[in-house]
Amino acid sequence: MKENGLKTIIEELKNASKMHLRQSEELQDHANEMTVAPTKMNSPLKKKKNSCWKGYKAKGKKKSPSGKKTKGGKVKMVNNCVKK
Repeated sequence: MKENGLKTIIEELKNASKMHLRQSEELQDHANEMTVAPTKMNSPLKKKKNSCWKGYKAKGKKKSPSGKKTKGGKVKMVNNCVKK
């Protein structure tokens, strides 16, 4: 290998290391911003885990009274809501 070729490779590697460091720092900053964001992106379609009527709380699960089934053909399970 030529001496110039080796020097070129060394310089390219130094620059690449700097670039990767800068990219990782930018990604870390973005990740930190996402965790402390004033609003979180929650899907309006996602149901709450313990969604029951006011004055009731979820106590276990039961088969859906409507007999609905999941995509896999199993009977859908729903919260068993009991008075507080």
